[in-house]
Amino acid sequence: MSYTPPPSGYLVPPAPGAGPRPGTVTASSMLLYLTSALLVLSAALSVYTYSALSASEIEDIYRQGGADPSMAESSAAIVMGAAYGGAVLTVVIAVLFVILGLFVNRGKQWARVTTWVIGGIGLCCCGFGLAGQAMTASLTGGSAGGIDQEEITKRLSEQMPDWTTGVSIVITVVQLLALLAVIILLALPPSNNFFRKPAPEWTPPAYPV
Repeated sequence: MSYTPPPSGYLVPPAPGAGPRPGTVTASSMLLYLTSALLVLSAALSVYTYSALSASEIEDIYRQGGADPSMAESSAAIVMGAAYGGAVLTVVIAVLFVILGLFVNRGKQWARVTTWVIGGIGLCCCGFGLAGQAMTASLTGGSAGGIDQEEITKRLSEQMPDWTTGVSIVITVVQLLALLAVIILLALPPSNNFFRKPAPEWTPPAYPV
């Protein structure tokens, strides 16, 4: 008669994310998806806003602001390039948030840490964006090198739909609140337990009685 001893020694604990997913992690993933959707909407709004202007119209605005023809042409190219290039970069970041949301849901610690880093940077960007919009609305610019930047900014704003500024502010505020909530939710104890990798437990060898 043979005897098979029970398993003994170190027991391998389950991997992080193997247990039931807490509501804090699910909510943070949903908020990451929401942030991604808002980023795509923001990019679309930027493209829509500047598509209403042609390069020649922007050149005319810079000429009226005191820029010479060559500077007006290069400034128009920079403005349009920044608008469309920024929209492409925003979409790339939106895809990154979707990827982070997927892996946060699976309990991947690297995704949690990356979300904290990217989310913190996003909070700063949203805060600076809101501050910049407030300063643009309240402060007046001056003239530099014979170019009246205040007049140029005013004329560019007049050529854009009035409702875009309000929608942009709302999107930025919602993004800021969503990212702040994600950072907090992923730091709560239920989330910590979900992402933590338990230490292996040692069980003494069992002997037949």
